[in-house]
Amino acid sequence: MTNITKHKIAIFDLDETLLAGDSSCLWTNYLWEKKRVTDPAFLALDKQMIADYYAERLNINQYLHQHLSYFNQYGIEEINQWVTDFTHTIIKPLLYPQGINTINLYRQQNIPVIIISATMSFLVHAIAKQLNADISMGIDMQIKNNHYTGHIEGIPTFREGKVTRLNQWKEQNNINNSYIYFYTDSANDLPLCYQANEVITINADERLSQIATEKEWQQCYWQLNK
Repeated sequence: MTNITKHKIAIFDLDETLLAGDSSCLWTNYLWEKKRVTDPAFLALDKQMIADYYAERLNINQYLHQHLSYFNQYGIEEINQWVTDFTHTIIKPLLYPQGINTINLYRQQNIPVIIISATMSFLVHAIAKQLNADISMGIDMQIKNNHYTGHIEGIPTFREGKVTRLNQWKEQNNINNSYIYFYTDSANDLPLCYQANEVITINADERLSQIATEKEWQQCYWQLNK
């Protein structure tokens, strides 16, 4: 019998898993504090988004279209400059040291590290770079004339979309036989949990914690160094 080597892959959610916070909300607050956006409705939109996300009823297309409409008058280069500053000043201090160490351990074993997040990809890629991830996937936003249109391109990395995008990546890289470690905090990621060989929950929400107990998944609690 032929022993088929399985490709080990370590996959991480981003918000509230590797990051002590939600990168979309932190980005909203950053734009508000820097006065890039001055309409209070912009902040209210994010509060509603978080409530809908945890209630598992978020319409991601609608939310992102509204969110981007507040700053789509700015060009891509300018937004990228904000993202660089945001990543260094706001995100870096909020990355869990345990997460950074875990990623480094996988990299030392030559196991590819993928971050898949339901956040806009221009934020995900910048944060993933800070974390030394090999690959990052977020929600790709359409660009026209050097501006974001507010429309999503391709399949959004949200709920079942994370599984679809991962499968696309595996197909493109001719990976048929994989062994997946998956780290997440949210029941919104259950579709990907059920595709993984090992699920490790990080500061799990109530529903995920309940299922993790039933399934005997490993449950971890990460915190920032005081």
